[in-house]
Amino acid sequence: MPSRRTYRSRSLALAIAFTFIAAIGFGSGAIFIRVATQRIPAPTATMFAVIASAVVAMVPALIWHGAEMVEQPLEAYAWFALMGLMGYPMAFTFLNIAIKLVGASRSAPFSSVQPIFSFILGTLLLGEEPGILVAVGTPVIVAGLALVLSSRAQRDPGHGFTRYDFFGYLLATASSATFSSRDAIIRHVVSGIAPSLVTSAYALTMGSVMLLGLTLPSAIRSFRGVPPRYIIMCVLTGVTQGVAVIALFQALSRAPVTVVSPILATSSLFVLVIAHFTLSRLESITIPLVIGTTLTVAGVALVVLGAAD
Repeated sequence: MPSRRTYRSRSLALAIAFTFIAAIGFGSGAIFIRVATQRIPAPTATMFAVIASAVVAMVPALIWHGAEMVEQPLEAYAWFALMGLMGYPMAFTFLNIAIKLVGASRSAPFSSVQPIFSFILGTLLLGEEPGILVAVGTPVIVAGLALVLSSRAQRDPGHGFTRYDFFGYLLATASSATFSSRDAIIRHVVSGIAPSLVTSAYALTMGSVMLLGLTLPSAIRSFRGVPPRYIIMCVLTGVTQGVAVIALFQALSRAPVTVVSPILATSSLFVLVIAHFTLSRLESITIPLVIGTTLTVAGVALVVLGAAD
């Protein structure tokens, strides 16, 4: 019979694997949504993407937890609704608008600061203790973000730093803070209230219903005359991010937020790599941008390693 330590090691290994799957899924989704929002408004693209994600999440939940889908306590449904609200009408929409304004590669590093928020929430709400490396990691993150901003000015010195840039970066940061708050709630729920597949399916479904109610009239108008390939990009966003959400919930059911969050931050590196090969017409990848993104992710890792000491 496996020892308790062996069980924990296997659980952590699975959590890490699921987190990397989530990082790749979120990174791929950012590229697809970047293309889709060239012709479709970000809220509308988000709505259709989240509906596709909900379908992806609901199918395995019904297969493996069919009976449990209707046997959850009222408290669980309240948590599901809160996660749906925070993750989709709020954070996901913020992120997609940011991607439309400043591009996938430039909004991604700001998403990398999500572990900072997760670390604070994990410490305050989930009882995780900070480590010494936090003091080193924080300035590294600031330096990385400064390089990202400087890369925009170097790319187009005559253009300058516009209010659209500021708004895009602000929304990307707000998205990180909101996602972090949701992830702390996820950890609480999947640790003892409901199975991770059930939780992800309900959160996505409730989020998609909320978005549908908010954006349906404009969505109908937005899709008139749109080439089919842009609609396909919305669906691909939903599929990849649906898989990513399932993987994230699975990871958080096996490991603390402060372990999952820094690995998830590597999604920004996947965005850079994919954008370089697929979006050369839309995205300009510069050396300061690559260094800044790498520093940001490295700083996040230092912060979370400090939290684990």
